[in-house]
Amino acid sequence: MENRLFDFLQLALGLKKERECLPQSRDEWDMLFKVAAQHNLVAVTFPLIDELHDEELVPLGIYSRWAMMAEKVQEKNANMNKVCVKLFNLFKDNGMRSCVLKGQGAAALYPHPELRQCGDIDIWVDADRNTTLDFLRSHGGTGKVFYHHCEPHMVKGISTEVHFLPSWMNAPIANRRLQKYFRRVAPAQFENYNPSLGFCVPTLQFQAVHMLIHIYRHVLDEGVGLRQLMDYYYVLKALTPEDRVKVLRDLDELKMKKFAAGIVYVLKMVFGIEDRLLLCEPDSRQGAFLLDEIMISGNFGRYDIRNKHEKNERRVMHAKRKITRSLRYLKYYPTEVIGIPYFMIKHYFWRLFKGYLQ
Repeated sequence: MENRLFDFLQLALGLKKERECLPQSRDEWDMLFKVAAQHNLVAVTFPLIDELHDEELVPLGIYSRWAMMAEKVQEKNANMNKVCVKLFNLFKDNGMRSCVLKGQGAAALYPHPELRQCGDIDIWVDADRNTTLDFLRSHGGTGKVFYHHCEPHMVKGISTEVHFLPSWMNAPIANRRLQKYFRRVAPAQFENYNPSLGFCVPTLQFQAVHMLIHIYRHVLDEGVGLRQLMDYYYVLKALTPEDRVKVLRDLDELKMKKFAAGIVYVLKMVFGIEDRLLLCEPDSRQGAFLLDEIMISGNFGRYDIRNKHEKNERRVMHAKRKITRSLRYLKYYPTEVIGIPYFMIKHYFWRLFKGYLQ
């Protein structure tokens, strides 16, 4: 089914013309729908399904489920865009610059932005942590507070993460290097206003670095699905040759080139990305390992049975499970894996000292 899914995605992206890969039975269509749903790729592939339905190549029941999902995603995207504008203007009206990370900004790179299945809203605010938290307290509360973001309940029904920092690394030296990079490129992100969206989004160069780190974080922490990889596919497709040179230089400085080599291998295998769009030479050994993990995990690791745990898991058990899970990545990312216990302990006491533990 994996190869059939990859062929189907390449057909949906217009990179493949042959239709021999299409399911031949209702059961095969059911399985394709199920796997696409696990990776949040149902709505974004609907234009192809709609086309195939006109040619009577898709069972009516399958088409109906695909169409219903696509309609729900379109409605949610329209609402998310409005909320992003509202939040951007809220911070702007109070003298705080902001930038919407990933999400709706990434969707703008798709041929059908309204069909990219969205998640929560991540908004990076150009202010120190205390200033941001004080502002949020005056507007309903901060929610849970972590090192790089907090989770206020700003809009009913939509999860929002307000970022003090776009991301982090577990290893101290790597994290200092990353935060230095964020400080250097921050001004350009808060000035990159997209008039068609109504809020600031990151530059393409920043997205090519930040999204890779975002994927890296999820691979190590819980798992990641193909939706995030499709985002990255469209980012790389939008980069100019000059952009690619600068992005690779930044990734090299951040010691992320090795991971990038594994990810571009996945992009070649799954989406058939052209060689001219690659950031670097693919690493088949690491890439094959990453692809296996991605297909097992599904969206944010929700379908990985290795992540199963009790609903009200105790903090100690959560830490044990996270560390145990990370050991399978030790061979590929030793510094970051070794840094996990250090960061977790430091982060716990930092939250305790600050009064952020609930």
